[in-house]
Amino acid sequence: MRKKLLFKGLLVCLTLLYTIFCLTACNPHQGQLEIHLIDVGQGDSTLVVTPDNKNILIDGGEDEYSRNVIRHLKRSHIKKLDAVIGTHFDSDHIGGLDKVIEEFPTKNVYFPPSRASKTDLIEILDVCRRKNIKITPLKSGDQVKLDHTLINVLSPRNISRDDENKNSLIFTIFQNGTSFMFTGDADSEMEKEVLAHYRLPRCIYLKTGHHGSKTASCDEFIGTIRPQMASISCGYKNKYGHPHQETLDTFKKYQVQTFRTDLNGDMVFYFDVRNTKKIYSKRKYLLE
Repeated sequence: MRKKLLFKGLLVCLTLLYTIFCLTACNPHQGQLEIHLIDVGQGDSTLVVTPDNKNILIDGGEDEYSRNVIRHLKRSHIKKLDAVIGTHFDSDHIGGLDKVIEEFPTKNVYFPPSRASKTDLIEILDVCRRKNIKITPLKSGDQVKLDHTLINVLSPRNISRDDENKNSLIFTIFQNGTSFMFTGDADSEMEKEVLAHYRLPRCIYLKTGHHGSKTASCDEFIGTIRPQMASISCGYKNKYGHPHQETLDTFKKYQVQTFRTDLNGDMVFYFDVRNTKKIYSKRKYLLE
């Protein structure tokens, strides 16, 4: 009888160990923060997956690229969105969000405060109203907490009537003592305003502002946050010439490793608790 109990106990332990092994093997990136840079041409869309499996979608590209975003989310086994953040109301950032929100269960939607009445925004508001999704405006000083992940909003402080880019959300995602910076289409004036009001820590990652335009990523800002790496979302041979050489030169000056959707397509960045990183491109080769 005693031997039978010991055997059953051993069998239960082995089964438990096997289950843990299988779960770990199926998800080798468990416990890491993931940043997915989704190729939406001359637009922006980024997915952040936290170690607590909270999914944050930042922007959704133009309406015509919504299928790219939806396809990437499904291929990444995303079942729901805990937060959707529209950095500002230009169509190359929020044009596709209504279709994405329609497709995936979404808990919260965040925007900067604005008086904009653009068609893309109205369509998003309609979807959120139908699905009973809470919409929260964010401004400088606000925080959003998702389990162990903290979003600190640094800008905007005031709303511009003349330039929608100046209303862009600038925020950090803080995880495991590490800072990840996102700046929408904010320009150098807004970057300097943030520097004047906040003492910024160095960050491991920067989502480059305004598709790599020379109007953003000023020397003072990059020299302060000193990102180890930066990603640029822009269209191949786009008419604006993004990224501008001035931005690339600034990154080179501060030894910032740079990745671009026009050259690398979709990319996924994995950061573990020791801040070591691996970067994969959809072209199936290891970039680092």
